Amino acid sequence: MKKKILIIGGTSGLGIELTKFFLNNKYDLYILGRRIPKKFEKKVNFFKINIFEDLKFKKVLAKINKENFDIIIHNIGGSLGIKNINSNLGDYQKLWFFNLGYAIQINNLLLPKMKKKKWGRVIHISSATAYNLTGGGPYSSAKSALNTYVKSLASEYGKHNVVISAICPGPINLSNRYLSKQENNNTKFWKAFSKNHLPMKRLLKVKEILPVIELLTSENASYCSGAIWNLDGLQK
Repeated sequence: MKKKILIIGGTSGLGIELTKFFLNNKYDLYILGRRIPKKFEKKVNFFKINIFEDLKFKKVLAKINKENFDIIIHNIGGSLGIKNINSNLGDYQKLWFFNLGYAIQINNLLLPKMKKKKWGRVIHISSATAYNLTGGGPYSSAKSALNTYVKSLASEYGKHNVVISAICPGPINLSNRYLSKQENNNTKFWKAFSKNHLPMKRLLKVKEILPVIELLTSENASYCSGAIWNLDGLQK
């Protein structure tokens, strides 16, 4: 029987790579995002949503609550350009919701179902900035809180074979991203950035992330409850 998997934020960046990776006969694939490439429209179950549109988000929550998922991958997040440690409370709240709050809402709906059937895998895409502060204080604080949330949640659900984990990647080589362009062109900025922050002198490759996520979604992850996987190449 196919595993039913929900990828939140599965339509761009790392998310679209996850969609392509899990788009096979082993999974019944559900995607939540703002837009889906046409080539995937008939191959996945798609929920179109921007999580900041409160009423629409609530309607999508009601729809996914009707399903019984085996695997959830939380892939929404980012700094939203908010980097000033003295940002106002509203900016902090927006950033925390974008990186953590939405996941809490979804987990609260779906985790009890996993607990009841005694099987589930929930992966949160965090960031190395949770501990190295390279993304700015507000963003780093949100990802740090996410990691603590994962650990706390895992302590409750691990004994029910619901394995909750997170990965903390460093900067990823994704098409049309600023750092990727800098690396590809070997710019002066890139040389300084890689020297100061990346001991391995390169960005993280998508193909280096996918096997870790595949493991964490599998039966073999049964003792990975609360794992926070660092994929940062010892990023400074």
